[in-house]
Amino acid sequence: MKYYVPYEEMYDKLKDFHTRTGHGGNVKLRLALMNKYAIPRPAIEAFLSTCLSCNSKKPVNRKLVIKPIISEDFNERGQVDLVDFQSNPDGKFRWILNYQDHSTKFLSLRPLESKRAIEVARNLLSLFLTFGAPKILQSDNGREFVNAIITELKTLWHDCVIVHGRPRHPQSQGSVERSNQDIENMLRAWMVDNNSKKWSIGLEFVQFQKNCFHHRVINRSPYKALFESDPKIGLTTSKLSSEVLQKISTEEDLLMYNGYSDDPHSTIKMITSRCSLCGNEVMVEINSASAIVCDLCKNNENIIQSRQQGLKGLQNAAEKMLKISNLKVTLFQVEDCVIVPVPKVDRGPSDCEYNCHSYGTKK
Repeated sequence: MKYYVPYEEMYDKLKDFHTRTGHGGNVKLRLALMNKYAIPRPAIEAFLSTCLSCNSKKPVNRKLVIKPIISEDFNERGQVDLVDFQSNPDGKFRWILNYQDHSTKFLSLRPLESKRAIEVARNLLSLFLTFGAPKILQSDNGREFVNAIITELKTLWHDCVIVHGRPRHPQSQGSVERSNQDIENMLRAWMVDNNSKKWSIGLEFVQFQKNCFHHRVINRSPYKALFESDPKIGLTTSKLSSEVLQKISTEEDLLMYNGYSDDPHSTIKMITSRCSLCGNEVMVEINSASAIVCDLCKNNENIIQSRQQGLKGLQNAAEKMLKISNLKVTLFQVEDCVIVPVPKVDRGPSDCEYNCHSYGTKK
């Protein structure tokens, strides 16, 4: 069921959902609206053209990709990076920790006082003890930085064994840079919308928005890719209209508007049976002809299916990036002189940004 929005209320409704998505673009806004409200696409495009925060965003420079990374499951590879907010400190906080699972794109954000390895490791430890630790930890801040974090993690958690990934991998670098830029744009938009400079608080809202709305690569939200469930904001995300939500104050009201009934004379008869997969007891209808599977097993099967679809999205994105890179890159000959940018973490105080090298051999 969808609600049609009157012309007079359309701007306010679009602004509300646009803020919820963290000033997401056309696709994110349409997908956020489509399950509940019917608003024509031209109206959405006209609204987005008037948003100052969105129009001030800088385009992301897409990097060339030679060998894309593909992670098949959750916690195969974790990516950690730091976002510099020293120019806009929030009390003692001056940095942002951005940790992202490469497969599901599920990210976690934490405010930091400094970029010391011990502080980064303690925040990562809290995440790993909640979601589990990845096999590979990768960062574009340099291998020494990751080694220091892994050493600190090993001191804090002796049973945890993690290896460091290749630093500054082209695909991961582009992915993390886009994520960092999204975080900065969404955080600054949150500060403007809420007239607040406490970005350490807004960071939690930005994390929720990034995880709960559509991701282009995996073609679903990171939240759904991880849990196979749409995120819920209380009754706000239900099918009930805003007018009905204002009238609900008790559970009895909710049951009444949802049409539930506790009629003891109901003709539906239930019996106790066992799940065919795990053996747990479940309540089913007497005349149920389908295989008996409990809700937990159904959810587990849905999660596996969702991860497989996310993997297909990663593979399709990798193929697309390779095609674009192959069109941009020309074939080099032996002894050709090329200009290669040197990452900041590998550059000394007196080094220039570009170094010239002669690649290849005479063989």
